[in-house]
Parts: sequence; C-alpha cells; structure tokens
Amino acid sequence: MKLKHCTPVLFVKDAPKACQFYTKLLGFTVTLNNGDLNYMFEEGLTLWQIMDDNIVSKTLGSENIYNSESPSRFELCFETENLDAIHKRLKEHGVKFLHEINTEIWGQRAVRFYDIDGHLIEIGEAMPIFLKRIYDEEGGNLEATAKRTFMPVPALKQILQL
Repeated sequence: MKLKHCTPVLFVKDAPKACQFYTKLLGFTVTLNNGDLNYMFEEGLTLWQIMDDNIVSKTLGSENIYNSESPSRFELCFETENLDAIHKRLKEHGVKFLHEINTEIWGQRAVRFYDIDGHLIEIGEAMPIFLKRIYDEEGGNLEATAKRTFMPVPALKQILQL
C-alpha cells in the first residue's frame, strides 16, 4: 500500500474569507483555486468549504464541522492509485469508517475513516486518475471536465499532460 501527498485540510465556513486570512495576513501563496470552495497553498495546507450536501457534513453534521470545540474540523488527506485495495485492507483490520467509498461531487472517489486516536483521515483517488476518468466521460472536453470537477482548465492541462 502506497499513499501519496499528505495534505492537512482545514474545514472552513467561508473559503474566500479564510483564503484572504492565509494570503494577506500570513503571506501564503495560492497554487490552486477550485471554484472558490477549495484552496491549495504552496505552503502545504488546503482549505475546504464543506457544502451542506457533502458527505462530510451529512455524516458529521455541519454543527460539528464549524464548532471550534469539535475535533472534526480537519482531516489528513492522502491520494492513492488503488483505492479499492486500501479500502479492503482497512475493512479487514476493523477500522472505524466515517463513510465507505463515496464519489465526491467533483468526481473523485474517496473514503474517510478514523485512526486509533480518532483523527479523521481521507484517502482518495490520485488526481490524475479521477481527472482522466472524468475527462474521458466528458468525451475529451476540457471545459466540461473543468465545470464538473471545479478544476481550472490550465490545471487540468497540466495534470492530464495535455
């Protein structure tokens, strides 16, 4: 089992406002803006505005995500090229899941579970894998892929090597 790209993800109420805090006050550099709902920074942090219809808020409850006393306000996020095999291994070892494999609204398949101390961990399909799948489903249309995945066209071109 090989996991890649450990990314600490902070769940935020208002991603553009939170982004302003990190860029203007702390000097972070945005490397990717996914539809003003998700920002990745050069410094290795990601901000996610969790929408009410997302599996995270449906499962944890929005009140827990936005409650500053709640331990469910962040997750460690990894990518893998073989999500199904990792999911199977986790199940075999009795890991407690927040949810089983789910297809996120941007098209990526992911699973969330807890480590032995109750920290939330996400493992999702590697970006090139799920973006290629969506690109193929959209008949090779970059604009349709960008709209569906919230990924800017230049980023898609880079990741898909087009």
